[in-house]
Amino acid sequence: MNWLKIKYALLTVAIFLPLLWAFVYVRNAYPVAAWNVMMAPGLLERGRTYSVLRGETVSGETIDIPAISVTNALYARTWTMVNATVDNQAFKIPNPHPANAELLRESGGIEQLPPGARLPDLLRAWGELYNERLAPTSPQRLKAIRLDMYRWEGGSYANYDNFIQTWRQEL
Repeated sequence: MNWLKIKYALLTVAIFLPLLWAFVYVRNAYPVAAWNVMMAPGLLERGRTYSVLRGETVSGETIDIPAISVTNALYARTWTMVNATVDNQAFKIPNPHPANAELLRESGGIEQLPPGARLPDLLRAWGELYNERLAPTSPQRLKAIRLDMYRWEGGSYANYDNFIQTWRQEL
């Protein structure tokens, strides 16, 4: 019976000692990395830029549109695509699409492009996808779609509505 207690004590130490060591010394290995990921949104020092997708209906109402309902994509992936479009990332790759290369030539280079040079195309596609689901006579059909960008400066859990810019596309 005494041998059984020693055996289980050694087994317990063998299992929990590496885990304890990871908590103390390792910062980017499981389970610590998962903790770091979950804590990042709570950092008050870093501000964030975020966007809200809105539509203007034919009845004159302004509605918030969850982008996930239009794209049927994962939430974070949708906003990553929007941020890349706002930052003109499609123009910074080694071999851009011919239409993007032409736009670069016309504008005089990447420095001359306004933020979100291709955002009207994205908004038009999203607006058309939204309207496809509705009857042609529906008052909820969009006549325009827009993306409003805001900035939260950090430091406190307040002041989330610092407006930066809006992009609007007629449909």
